[in-house]
Amino acid sequence: MRKTSKIPVIDVKKYGGKQVAIVDGKIAASGRTLEEVIQIVKKRIPSKPLNEIRIFSVPKTLAVIYYV
Repeated sequence: MRKTSKIPVIDVKKYGGKQVAIVDGKIAASGRTLEEVIQIVKKRIPSKPLNEIRIFSVPKTLAVIYYV
């Protein structure tokens, strides 16, 4: 059985145009590039493997995102 991770509501005004890392249903890091976000999240939570970190690109404007 596949475990699904929670995705929090992401504030487009605050995170619009950025990459956001989600860990355990919470925003753990954000930045302009994927590399920057990975560096930040690995410093904050070094014990968490990359396959348990979800990274999303947040659109600059309000949009509907469907997660299946």
